[in-house]
Amino acid sequence: MAHINQHLDEKYRLEQLAEVACFSPFHFIRVFETVMGETPQQYVIRKRMERAGLYLLKRDLRITEIAFNVAYETSSSFSKIFKTHFGISPRQFRDTIPEELYYKTNHPFLSSIAVRNRAGSVPVPSIKILPPIKVVYIENRGVLDGNFLATALISFKRLETLIADNALEGMIQNFVSIYPYRPLSMEDNQALNFVGAIVDGEIESLKGLHYCILPPGRYAVFNHYGTYEFIPQTWNQAYMNWLPRSGQSLRDTPPLEIHLNADLTSNELQLKAHLLIPIV
Repeated sequence: MAHINQHLDEKYRLEQLAEVACFSPFHFIRVFETVMGETPQQYVIRKRMERAGLYLLKRDLRITEIAFNVAYETSSSFSKIFKTHFGISPRQFRDTIPEELYYKTNHPFLSSIAVRNRAGSVPVPSIKILPPIKVVYIENRGVLDGNFLATALISFKRLETLIADNALEGMIQNFVSIYPYRPLSMEDNQALNFVGAIVDGEIESLKGLHYCILPPGRYAVFNHYGTYEFIPQTWNQAYMNWLPRSGQSLRDTPPLEIHLNADLTSNELQLKAHLLIPIV
């Protein structure tokens, strides 16, 4: 956080911030979000907008100059983000100086550890020790409306074809989604996850599929009931409400969803999934 605050005029990559914090990118984004209640990208944007607000209030700078000072290459891209954050344009902000928005640029931000006021009940997982999990998978990229579902459904269809091409139908147990890291924005076209299936048996050679074995260990297992459209809410409850209170620490293994319904396109409320968070 100190590094970000001192370099708000620079562009960031997740890997660079993780290195500063001495975490792997995988661990960094989860620990940061658990402690702060927002992703690193959300924190960077918020601090840039707060800095820009102070520039507008206290310095005689053109809006283009302020945009450059908070790492935006054009005033139009800066103005769009600023209006999303404050609800009014930079020019309106400077001309009116609303008291409540002045406060928004200056108030101290309390982390989610300092303030436990998030809505919703704290979910209670079951803690299980699981054996190695064998998975065949393909890579899926892109987030739409804050989740992977729209792009993942296309990938799952392709996965089913590849499973048939490799004559693996008799070995498949459940479909899974594996998340190497959280997306950096709600519309992240490069956000990566793996769509795959748990297999029972030995894998020798594959065409068009990847293969991995998730290591054995402890998992916090959460149950999700209802449409897959709302799975992000279950994940947020697990990471934002349960994990900080649990006394548990994360293991350096990606979390995953195990889909208990064969038809992921169904919109029935009876859809079920297990959400697995690896813990030490």
